[in-house]
Amino acid sequence: MKLLVGLGLVVLGATNPLLAQGGAGKPPSVRLALEDPPRVGRLAPAVVLPYATAAGIGPADQPFALGKELGNIVVLAFCPGRSAPDCAAVWQAFRTRADSLFGAGVVVVGVTPDSLVSQQRTAQELELPFKLLSDADRTVSRRYAAVSGKQVRRVIVVVGRDGRVRYVNSTFAPLDPESYIHLAAAIAAAKERP
Repeated sequence: MKLLVGLGLVVLGATNPLLAQGGAGKPPSVRLALEDPPRVGRLAPAVVLPYATAAGIGPADQPFALGKELGNIVVLAFCPGRSAPDCAAVWQAFRTRADSLFGAGVVVVGVTPDSLVSQQRTAQELELPFKLLSDADRTVSRRYAAVSGKQVRRVIVVVGRDGRVRYVNSTFAPLDPESYIHLAAAIAAAKERP
């Protein structure tokens, strides 16, 4: 098996001539895999995205950058977008439970493929106190293993003060109280770490 790494992609191909050719008369088969998904204890993948809030669209020359948030705990909430009703449920729950769920020193951001105009509209309609990041080409969502096919899926990631992933939940259920209990526990644990 050959392993070639470049530009964040891993290309796997077989050295067996029959497998490399895909069998009699078939084209060679090659599998592409993106970078490893974020794992607890590893450095969080970079996030630099434009954002909107209820007050407006953020300055183009000052996007949200995860690296600038070192020293804070960051909750990244990936969702399919405005058209998905469960996204509104997550955002509203985060808004209404902000003090008890997050508290001081925690930065919350939503990440969807929606446009900045759509993000601003959502933030205004739901009266959100946090930034919504626009990942139109889904690059960041892919880094966080939050894409299935072309659809962004719901994934919640907690990044500690040191920039390391402290929690990943790819089955977060916005209507299940247990999801919020686990998230609150992960945030509390991240706050205890230097």
